[in-house]
Amino acid sequence: MEAGRRARQVGERQLRLMIVEDDPGVGYAVSRWLSEQNVRSVLATTTHEAMEMLRDVLFIESAFDGVLVDYNLPDATGMRVIQEFRDEFPRVPVALMTGGSDISVEVWSRSRAIPLFRKPLKLEELQSWLDRIKESA
Repeated sequence: MEAGRRARQVGERQLRLMIVEDDPGVGYAVSRWLSEQNVRSVLATTTHEAMEMLRDVLFIESAFDGVLVDYNLPDATGMRVIQEFRDEFPRVPVALMTGGSDISVEVWSRSRAIPLFRKPLKLEELQSWLDRIKESA
């Protein structure tokens, strides 16, 4: 099987990630790349939409294997999504992405051991994060 199509599976199922990104171009690109890695993803474009998805996932007694969140969202920061997600799923990997260079975001993410990806995203960094998720599952 070619390298770009390697399965990212937990047991017999694909990894499931939530992407929270308000820029449709970035969200689509990340989602498409994840699909090429055999990772299932859902895209939320606002904090509110992400919280609704999390409630739905809890309701059906399911979970995500990871969450990739943009810092700048129209209705809140990505830090809020991560905090609420961690309240419900404390052991599930999360990562923050940003196009900015705010030192407080870097300090916040480092103090919580949350990977911070700078835009434009480097696919090898995302791949490394996916590999860590797979290994920890």
